[in-house]
Amino acid sequence: MDSIMTLTTQLTASLSVCFALALVGCGDSPVSDSDSVSSPFLVSSEPAGAITPTEFKEAASSEHETVDDAAVDDSATVTTNEVVLAGKIDAGDLDPFEPGKATFVLSELPDAEHAAGDPDHANNCPFCKRRLKNAPKVVVRFVDDSGELIAQDAQAMLGVKKGDSVVVKGVAEYQEAINMIQINAESIYRR
Repeated sequence: MDSIMTLTTQLTASLSVCFALALVGCGDSPVSDSDSVSSPFLVSSEPAGAITPTEFKEAASSEHETVDDAAVDDSATVTTNEVVLAGKIDAGDLDPFEPGKATFVLSELPDAEHAAGDPDHANNCPFCKRRLKNAPKVVVRFVDDSGELIAQDAQAMLGVKKGDSVVVKGVAEYQEAINMIQINAESIYRR
């Protein structure tokens, strides 16, 4: 009788622990739903005039070429006043987020018209693979009034996660030597 009571007590305790863990979750993903996040950087409507990172690179490169070649070196950067970039939060095999910082990596979105609605098209098409591989990565930074990177996880602050399609508005520069764009974002819209 005591062994049945002990078994019942252990089973009840085990079920209670399992239920508590199910309620709490694993705890290693600070991702939150963007609908429940409040941030001055989040906007409710998509900014007009979004371009791809490749389009920004091409515009910056053509602007760079119009400058006197004698005064320009290969490591030059081109800065714009303001740009609206569309992309996907992704850094390939790496984590696109930096823990404790309001920054993430943005990659080129696959060409929706070329894919004709096939979500796996970019993985199977050699032309799309090459285009996405050659597209510049974008480092999106959210800074405070003094220009310092905000010390808060971008995922928690903005309610975004890897794979999200977003539109970011801010001041950007293209760094040709490393094929990278850096944007100090003033707003973000989640598609």
